[in-house]
Amino acid sequence: MRLLPGRGASHAAISLAAATFCGAWPLAALQGREGRGGPLWTVEGLRAGQCVRFLMDPAVAGDETPAGFRPVRADGDQGLHPAIRSVVDAQPEFAPWTPASLCLFYADAIHLGAQRFGNKDPRKKQLLGFWNMAAVEQATTARRDIVLELFGTGGDLVQAAERAKVKFREARSGVSKVAGSGNDLYNVKLGNTRLVWNGRAAGDSTAVVHPIEELWLARGASGTTWRIRADMRPAWTRPLVGVLSVEGKDDLAKALKHSPTRFVGPLYTGGGGVLRFSR
Repeated sequence: MRLLPGRGASHAAISLAAATFCGAWPLAALQGREGRGGPLWTVEGLRAGQCVRFLMDPAVAGDETPAGFRPVRADGDQGLHPAIRSVVDAQPEFAPWTPASLCLFYADAIHLGAQRFGNKDPRKKQLLGFWNMAAVEQATTARRDIVLELFGTGGDLVQAAERAKVKFREARSGVSKVAGSGNDLYNVKLGNTRLVWNGRAAGDSTAVVHPIEELWLARGASGTTWRIRADMRPAWTRPLVGVLSVEGKDDLAKALKHSPTRFVGPLYTGGGGVLRFSR
């Protein structure tokens, strides 16, 4: 299915292929020291994970980039998803735009240190999500993506994160089946942004050989700056097909709508992951 331009529109038809995580770089190839230890977050029992991959306007990306870092251009991103690269190759005016991803991981439970956050109803999963944009440290040119939003479901989870000086927003999420079809309907509300994904997995499952390993930088509470080592280890991946709708007028909604393309997938299932925070 052809990718439709997303700029200035609230809907995009998405064709999804099983592929490597957008912007995933082997940790051994990344430089930069980690500082004092911080919280350890663990994802237990990954049930479904998927990412929306898109491009951010370079002016907006520049405003979001802290001192000592610079945004990565799409034409300079070695890990750029093939679907996004095809748009950049066909429309060179988007070469300076910055790759970004909005990822949603639904799991049995999220651990913040020794605290476990789950639900007694096995049908209700914990959501952990993040909005990242590609960046490098200017001094070393090492890749370290900027976290623009960390979010999840459950007030207790948000409060525990805030006590650890991690900025974490509460999201609302519902998952249901679309009547008369085999599609799943994901409805996610984050601030004034509303995302609706109507789609399904397609094709065969493939074992994940390489984990998703990334280094991030995130603004914390009380002037804290967190360096995060993300290590997500899903067991399986499958292509997705469906339609993504974006509503709202806040920064996330504007960034998604303004992107020349949006691409969702693949679907990750099984396994878990760890986020290690340091200062």
